[in-house]
Amino acid sequence: MKTTIGYSKTLFLTVASMLCFACNAQKRNIPLTQLPANAQSFIKTNFPNQATTYIIEDQDIIETEYKVLFSSGVEVEFDDKGNWEEIEANNTILPNTIYPTAIADYVAKNYKGHTVDKFEKKRAGFNLEFTNDLELEFDASGKFLRIDN
Repeated sequence: MKTTIGYSKTLFLTVASMLCFACNAQKRNIPLTQLPANAQSFIKTNFPNQATTYIIEDQDIIETEYKVLFSSGVEVEFDDKGNWEEIEANNTILPNTIYPTAIADYVAKNYKGHTVDKFEKKRAGFNLEFTNDLELEFDASGKFLRIDN
């Protein structure tokens, strides 16, 4: 009985401590020069003439993420190494340079006239969502897999 109570207290204290650490996540506005080099390069290549509204560094115990909002409304999220993870168009046309060639070609051929709302990396590939909520899945090489429900 005492052992079970001891484990319960230990578990409670562990969970409580983790929640306190999670609450200590640090969010701060940073300049472009403090983004990881990969993120800076991605921005210079794909959004060369767009001003940033804000760049947020979201740092917690486990990871650091970055969120960049451009004055056009486009929002890009980066991981701690500066690799992009998600791009939201927010009623703006995204540059074709963000897509792997196979995806850009597939969309141009099969979905001409559709506007992309969100493009994101997944563990095994990419998801592309149009403004009409139609979602397409692609593998890591950009080969079309299926329409996602």
